[in-house]
Amino acid sequence: MSEKVKTPLGEVTVLTVEELVAQMRHREQKYIRRVDDSYECPKCGSTILAATVVHPCWDGPFAMSGSGKCVHEGRPYCLRCEERPSDRGCPVAPKGSYHNP
Repeated sequence: MSEKVKTPLGEVTVLTVEELVAQMRHREQKYIRRVDDSYECPKCGSTILAATVVHPCWDGPFAMSGSGKCVHEGRPYCLRCEERPSDRGCPVAPKGSYHNP
């Protein structure tokens, strides 16, 4: 149900909470879990780090409106093989909001 919305800063994709959770689970599956509950990169074997990505919560009754709440995600990435993720995530629209009625 993701939706493309034009904002003054450009076009963004608005996700439902369920879509965000599914993306987070999918990202974890591409790394190898170690015995000590850390993760390693299957390509180079280095320890996986996590960058904090902040998703604004568009839970208001109007387009692009919200209460100011944010969802913080620890996004995994390999320091050697991957680029560090942006700190700014896409907006999340909970059930009952304008973007997810």
